[in-house]
Amino acid sequence: MANGQAQRRSWAGISASERADERRRELMAAGVRLLGLNPRPAVTVRAVCRSAGMTERYFYENFSDRDTFVRAVYDHVGFRAIEALSGARSAHEGVDAFVRLMVDEPTMGRVLLIAPTFEPTLSESGYDWLPRFVALLQGKLSTNLADEVQQQLVATSLVGALTSLFRGYLNEELKVGRQRFVDYCVQILLQGATATPSTTGSTTSLRTSPSPQQPS
Repeated sequence: MANGQAQRRSWAGISASERADERRRELMAAGVRLLGLNPRPAVTVRAVCRSAGMTERYFYENFSDRDTFVRAVYDHVGFRAIEALSGARSAHEGVDAFVRLMVDEPTMGRVLLIAPTFEPTLSESGYDWLPRFVALLQGKLSTNLADEVQQQLVATSLVGALTSLFRGYLNEELKVGRQRFVDYCVQILLQGATATPSTTGSTTSLRTSPSPQQPS
């Protein structure tokens, strides 16, 4: 009874649509917590509702099933990442904004960068979002690189490299401090921004290794 009275007081003066929006936000926050935890718990409808502190009725008011919910959580984090990067005016601002969102809030980072590696529902979502990050970075590179093909090549390479770096950092495989990590990511972006296309037909010599001997 006390909990019910407290809930009624907390909703006092709030419209039904506002209450529905707040419940959806709480469900999404619960999804980020569960998908982003390490070690990973099972992300079930019951677990989500328990984490959000509401009944399954409210879950199904917003989502048709568990997989739809998981994809919505991933898209929510993806939009947050794009939003954080879009306003950056320099490589350092971009990296710093991404680090604040993905590293300082590690559950967000694990949802975006690691969850697609273990959650079957998200197996396609990472690929679906990749072109958006490439396009965003390509737009940032357009002021430094005039060649559109080079922009796309560099942007795709940088997104791949930075994804691997952030995954390694979030998984604690990279034993490096936050500032050094930020500085290195900025360095990669600056190097990419000044990359120039190689001359057509030119070749670069590579050190060759001896051919392995065939077993006799």
